[in-house]
Amino acid sequence: MRANPGWLLLLVVALPVQAQTDNRLFVRPWVELEPLVRIDERQYPIPVEKAERAVLEEARILLSGMVFGWSFDYTPPNSERGVAERFTLTPIAQIPWGSPRLRVLETQVAKEKLWARVVYSMDDAETARRASWESGTALLSQGVGKADVMKGPDTKVLSFQDSVRDAIRVALHDRYVDAPREVVGDVVLWDDPQTVVRSGMFRTASEVKIMVRDVIPYRIF
Repeated sequence: MRANPGWLLLLVVALPVQAQTDNRLFVRPWVELEPLVRIDERQYPIPVEKAERAVLEEARILLSGMVFGWSFDYTPPNSERGVAERFTLTPIAQIPWGSPRLRVLETQVAKEKLWARVVYSMDDAETARRASWESGTALLSQGVGKADVMKGPDTKVLSFQDSVRDAIRVALHDRYVDAPREVVGDVVLWDDPQTVVRSGMFRTASEVKIMVRDVIPYRIF
């Protein structure tokens, strides 16, 4: 397992950390009330009621990734062959908006951000699904992603997606001496990702589990 980057140690967590339990999952998303960049005619500062809806939507996306995960298709970069890196991430399923099992336990305004502690109670099928990822065939990996703050607050989710890509890249680099042409599989978010703003960038650290379904080497092309 790779160590978390040093910048993550500087993260100020406004709400207490809550460990995952057998059938409940917790995340601590946040939304900026006064984004650095205004790219449209949204109200400014963002009204708390709108921020509350946005932070719940972010929690729904993250928790869906922890329960169901995504399918991915990844082409590692290969400069010798002139191949650019390509990555697609597709949700397998999502928690429906308004689910009674998705609840905000607490909110707090701190450092011009609205923080929330959100819990999702899994049913028996979802609990079994997540437990299946405990299999030794699933690869545990960590990644760090980033996105430009100057492109607006909506790019925060891109830093999270980039962290998933990076975790997959790290896992494949450790597993394969020769980079494959393409890798297809499933990935699930294993813990609550952490995002900070540093040097004009959203920076997200994520821990995931990866199940590779197909590896296509260059020799078959």
